[in-house]
Amino acid sequence: MESVANGAERMIQSVQRAFALIERLAAAPDGLRLSDLADGLGLNRSTAHNLLGTLEVLGYVEQRHRGAPYRLTGKLDQLLPPRVETELALRARARPVLEEVATRTGETVYLAFAAGDHYLCSDAVQSTEPLHLTVTPGEREPLLGTAIGHALLAGNDRLAERLAEADPKGWSHHAQRVSEAREQGFAVDEEGFHPGVSCVAVSLPGGAAMGVAGPASRLDHSRLLAFAAVLRQATRGLR
Repeated sequence: MESVANGAERMIQSVQRAFALIERLAAAPDGLRLSDLADGLGLNRSTAHNLLGTLEVLGYVEQRHRGAPYRLTGKLDQLLPPRVETELALRARARPVLEEVATRTGETVYLAFAAGDHYLCSDAVQSTEPLHLTVTPGEREPLLGTAIGHALLAGNDRLAERLAEADPKGWSHHAQRVSEAREQGFAVDEEGFHPGVSCVAVSLPGGAAMGVAGPASRLDHSRLLAFAAVLRQATRGLR
């Protein structure tokens, strides 16, 4: 049986790769071609093709015709309908709040949910400033190292525990930031993850977080703290 060691645990590599394909497709509503999936995950194209073929037979992935992009079917949604319904409901309720915060801050504001060891952007309102950060639904970033990720971890102890076990080295590097986010009620990233970009975020119920991000030249520390207060006030009705 093919497996790889990961600390004290062992993971079956083929299962790990299959879920990596599923997560990549979940972040691409329009689908991805075999070459993009394989190259993006560092997989041999033959291996990726075989895994996708298995997922297609099982009903989790579809390809309308040979050479077309692969897409997820609705089968995964059927497995966890309460979570899906909760996220859709929160997204609908959060939309007016996103617009309000974007108006009050002048920066890009976005809603995200945890997805494995990453977060997935669910909705966003872009800044109207000529120089701004563009965040689009479907984008993924790591939980560790990002303000949105740290806010999600601060608001979900079980998620934090799982990530600490899966990536002890990464966790040890960012644990203090997560702890600070838990104590303060918001997380801050000042050019720590993307050079030239700063962000502040707060956690929300349902495994979600909302963040404000933009050029670090406009978002100095004092402004990030002011935006944290705006976020906490605006999201009260979502808690």
